[in-house]
Amino acid sequence: MTAGLLLVIVCGLLEVCGGVSANRGGYPSFTDDVPFKITWPDAEFSLPTSGALYSDDDFVIMTTTEKEKYKCLLPSLTAGDEDGDKAYGGLSPGELLEPLFKRSSCSYRIESYWTYEVCHGKHVRQYHEEKETGQKISVQEYFLGNMAQKSHSSETDKVEEAENVKSTAETEVPTKNIEGQLTPYYSLEMGNGTPCVLKQDEPRATSVLYVCHPEAKHEILSVAEVTTCEYEVVVLTPLLCAHPKYRFKSSPVNTIFCQALAGSPLRPQRLTQLDKEQEEQLKPPFSASSETREVGH
Repeated sequence: MTAGLLLVIVCGLLEVCGGVSANRGGYPSFTDDVPFKITWPDAEFSLPTSGALYSDDDFVIMTTTEKEKYKCLLPSLTAGDEDGDKAYGGLSPGELLEPLFKRSSCSYRIESYWTYEVCHGKHVRQYHEEKETGQKISVQEYFLGNMAQKSHSSETDKVEEAENVKSTAETEVPTKNIEGQLTPYYSLEMGNGTPCVLKQDEPRATSVLYVCHPEAKHEILSVAEVTTCEYEVVVLTPLLCAHPKYRFKSSPVNTIFCQALAGSPLRPQRLTQLDKEQEEQLKPPFSASSETREVGH
């Protein structure tokens, strides 16, 4: 069981622990991927019937520095949304993105000097335009990747595609830390870009990472040169959200129920004091000065 981990969490949330004893041992490595909260129910509360499971055998006895004692029931850890583990018989990620590739749409990201163009399923381009004398426009451009031109799908191509879909369903979806969120993505590889002088004229290449975002309009979130002349572009799209494995995985808050034992207050006194101190700090600092101004008038 994860009692050892939760001992650390209980004390860390409270900052008032004087000691903790548990009916189970083991101290797995600490992780903050799973959030917790502590509630202080009275003696008549009942455990929730949905969400994390609880067992009467899984608890810790917590003693505060003021010798207050609490019995804290520990939840079975819930790491996140389990929809992705359920059987999915819908379209593959490539098929979900196919309408975007077929309508010849492009997305743009303007930075201080360069503009980045992603024409979905076709190419990635980096360019800069300047007006010269006579209103002539000078364009400096590099193709960071191109999709190989394919003929119309043959029966062999369809068989290979079906095998790829099956393989994708059986393997783990890759994830990447994007803005602090571990995010699943679908990668489209593009090669055959403009030759790179720094790599003996090897063609530039780009990985376009498509990420589910329900409210997005296929915006380019970021562009990065991960190594010399190899790039990574992150694109937000609502199309992937139909696939459960590509949705953002929420992290449900796991509740720890701490009940006061005989002779202890419902909540630790020190915790109640800390709450009051925080409330005082959050009060507007100008209330006293405003009263002074009113007296002056």
